[in-house]
Amino acid sequence: MTRLRLFCFKQFFKIHIFCVLMTLVFNFFMKTNFGIDLWFVLILSTVNILIFLFTRKFKITCDHYTFAAITSCISLSIITVRFLWVAFFIDLFNMIYFFTSLLIFGIIVAVVIKMKSSKSKVKKRKNVDIIKRLRYLGWSFLLFLFFYQLILSYLLRPNFLTVMALSISHLNLLLIMWTYFDILQLYKKN
Repeated sequence: MTRLRLFCFKQFFKIHIFCVLMTLVFNFFMKTNFGIDLWFVLILSTVNILIFLFTRKFKITCDHYTFAAITSCISLSIITVRFLWVAFFIDLFNMIYFFTSLLIFGIIVAVVIKMKSSKSKVKKRKNVDIIKRLRYLGWSFLLFLFFYQLILSYLLRPNFLTVMALSISHLNLLLIMWTYFDILQLYKKN
């Protein structure tokens, strides 16, 4: 294991601690229904915490790393969904503003990409053009999320829970993307 992967393994451990703490917060402070999904997160994260505590650094294998990475994505996704539902019911109008502005932004980006590609009069369509368009759309979507987070935080003045839920969902998206590519690279080397 490289130093970067050992560092990431410790971060996955911290994500599992966060998930366990959030299940307790949901149960005791927010009085939400402690259904099958939160029990699943609690058990999965507890098992991962125990694995981390009883595994020595020099004995971490690819399977340990993969299990910790994938389960942290699953646990954080379930916590994020629960967060977003609670925030949705607390701050419904801000979520409607978010989806409306996301739709408008997506339409603007799609029109700009279409106009840009129509200016270059290329008769043959290649797969590279589609990949390039998706890349532009992905980067502009990430920029939109960043600027919307600023607008949401300072202009609309929502409650703390909504900002935290949206921040966790954005970080979760990045974590899933990182885990996917990192595990692919890990198993290509072995």
